[in-house]
Amino acid sequence: MVLGHSLLMGVLGALLVWMSRSQPFPEHAKRFGVLLLILCGIGLIAYRAEREVGASIEPLVLSLLGGLGVVIGMRHVILTRMDVLIAPVSGLMLTVGVASLLAAEWTVMSTFERSGSFVLCALLVLFDIYLVFRTLLIGKLALAWSQAGLRQLRRGLIEGDGGAIDCFEKAWDEDQEHLNAMAYVALGQIHEHLGRHEEADHWNERLARLGGSDAVDPSWPAEIASALKGARIQSS
Repeated sequence: MVLGHSLLMGVLGALLVWMSRSQPFPEHAKRFGVLLLILCGIGLIAYRAEREVGASIEPLVLSLLGGLGVVIGMRHVILTRMDVLIAPVSGLMLTVGVASLLAAEWTVMSTFERSGSFVLCALLVLFDIYLVFRTLLIGKLALAWSQAGLRQLRRGLIEGDGGAIDCFEKAWDEDQEHLNAMAYVALGQIHEHLGRHEEADHWNERLARLGGSDAVDPSWPAEIASALKGARIQSS
């Protein structure tokens, strides 16, 4: 089981690092993924060591890390809205870790304890399904894409994959039209700054459908203009 838990952390860590590239702020999931890969390496080294590692060590680490990851992941989902990957992956780790700990004590449990353990595992599975639904299926990162776009704009990373234009083009939300208007304003100003008047007119026209410049706070266009003025434009 020690080897199995290490391999699980390795697979989940690699998945987080790979999928983090599709998020506006990839550093959060990437750091957590790298941590899992490091722990996977430590686990594999321990597996080949002469002294046998306690059977409950890795399930305990998996449970604690999963629980901590769920808290951090849900904070990003609900408050910062910058990440939707950490929470479901951590939920899976928590479920596997707790189930492994309970399975190790299954033979010495009473009938009541076995029933309680089964119910607990079932609740954890349902909770993980909820996390997947809440994050990967309906998780919205429109605001985060706008924030990432402004960050890239200040860095001068305007075009290309992950550049400011790419970020703002993803910063839409059918339920929050003010976020769409913010993205249209930014795209219109960026293309105008680059001398692409047709593209600028396209986004300005879409902005007009939402009420024009009155649909956004006056400080937002000023922020975009300031970022464009101070940025050294480069490809991302």
